[in-house]
Amino acid sequence: MIEKFVERGILKFGRFKLSSGLESPFYVDLRGVLGEADLFRWVVERYREAAAGLDFDVVVGVATGGIPYASVLGYLMGKPIGYVRPEAKGYGTGRQVEGADVTGRRVLVVDDVLTTGRSVSGALHAVRSAGGVATGVLVFLDREQCGAAKVKAEAGVEVYSVYKMRDVLEVVKPHIAEEHYRSAVEYLAQWRC
Repeated sequence: MIEKFVERGILKFGRFKLSSGLESPFYVDLRGVLGEADLFRWVVERYREAAAGLDFDVVVGVATGGIPYASVLGYLMGKPIGYVRPEAKGYGTGRQVEGADVTGRRVLVVDDVLTTGRSVSGALHAVRSAGGVATGVLVFLDREQCGAAKVKAEAGVEVYSVYKMRDVLEVVKPHIAEEHYRSAVEYLAQWRC
């Protein structure tokens, strides 16, 4: 199914500016999976398999990319679901963690793609500030740009990924231009974690 990421424009090659401000020769748009029912089912099943061995009480999605995956994962696994806003709202309850109450509960934080770890670290901080016990982070794709190492070093939380970018590149190599493959591999080679 990873090959279909290229066919359907989920994995793109060119020049892209990431939310972190970094430039990249590839872009993985997992939001596009939401519009592809077969890919969405397949991705959610991979999340479920990866989460099956983890110990947690609540699934919390990182806004916005992690929310749909966390929602379906929690539903399928019979776990309460929540999400972390980018910042606490300035009205009503003023909460940053919405949905399930995380107080005193073991929380699995879910996001779609991990690059620098900035949004995941912010979500972990919000979960802890709300009284939750962050037990792990689960992402579909680790871009292998030191985000997992940063989260582990700064927050003391393990990051689990369904796929790593280098593995994805090997799978799609026969389906992409050699120059795209080479530029992506060279780009990732600069990251030493």
